[in-house]
Amino acid sequence: MKEIVKQLDFIFKPKAIAIIGASNNPGKWGFRMMHNALSSGYRGAIYPVNPNEKEVSGLTAYPSVRDIPNDIDMAVIVVPAAVTPQAMADCAMKRIKGVVMITAGFAETGQEGQLLQDEVLKIAQQSGIRFVGPNGNGIYTSAVSLSLTFDPPPRKGQIAFISQSGTFGGLLAQIATSKGYGLSKFVSIGNQADLKAADYLEYLAEDDDTSVIVYYMEGFKDGRRFFKLA
Repeated sequence: MKEIVKQLDFIFKPKAIAIIGASNNPGKWGFRMMHNALSSGYRGAIYPVNPNEKEVSGLTAYPSVRDIPNDIDMAVIVVPAAVTPQAMADCAMKRIKGVVMITAGFAETGQEGQLLQDEVLKIAQQSGIRFVGPNGNGIYTSAVSLSLTFDPPPRKGQIAFISQSGTFGGLLAQIATSKGYGLSKFVSIGNQADLKAADYLEYLAEDDDTSVIVYYMEGFKDGRRFFKLA
């Protein structure tokens, strides 16, 4: 098995996920992530993390991801940008290997945000964590019926869609569903701090659920590698 497959299976085939920043407030991303995961038919365990709540969406909430008694494959981070280094460090201590980072406020905002993004990336790299984002709209994976971005989830199919624009990607995925096309994967890749366009391509080329790979890109950080892989 390719190393990239081992790494990204924690993200696309997680047996248990934690949502760091889960919320009971419908106006927050933490509520949206919980709602989408619960309503998509996800077959694994979901653990909300919020130090100010005892329950989120009817599930027991934990003060930190480190307090969860069971193993976690993937964490979704939706806390404010300023506390994401601590959130990533907590994931490292819990030995979580996959992260989807929704939080914005990083390289897209300027030099200060770039420094914060570099700090989060350093923590992840030192701990062997691969992560999507930041500044993305989430993922969908048919392998475990998990949607962090669509409600209702899309029809299952064999098209994988990787989009640099979360909004445009979501719209196109909805159009595909309305026309009867199904998705195997969807990724809003955000800033590509860690995982780049080519990493997803290398993974999806080995994915039995995928026979068509579609990209919407506005600019590559690894254009030469992507071209060679393609």
